[in-house]
Amino acid sequence: MMPVEPLLALSLLATPLPIVNVDSQAPISCLSADETREAVAEGRVMQPAQASHHARVAAPGEVVRIRLCRQGDDFVYVVTTLKRDGRVARVTLEGQSGKVSAIR
Repeated sequence: MMPVEPLLALSLLATPLPIVNVDSQAPISCLSADETREAVAEGRVMQPAQASHHARVAAPGEVVRIRLCRQGDDFVYVVTTLKRDGRVARVTLEGQSGKVSAIR
């Protein structure tokens, strides 16, 4: 007869456990250029140039990409900057206020 500990360990390895992300945020889906222009024109979000400025203050470098996205019910700008040393930073800003919500 096999000891209980190895049997328990084998049973745990055989059963896939669900992966739960405690800090999960709503998924991000980005808008098209036309949808972005419409959101800016309606005043729902700041101008992309303003978002670019906020991102450069938070993560100095050259802005190489800026996208307006929806995260749940909110608009966010996702700005990618390239630093002089070649490192890339991705800054997420609140679409209306420009407040930095994440830097990666």
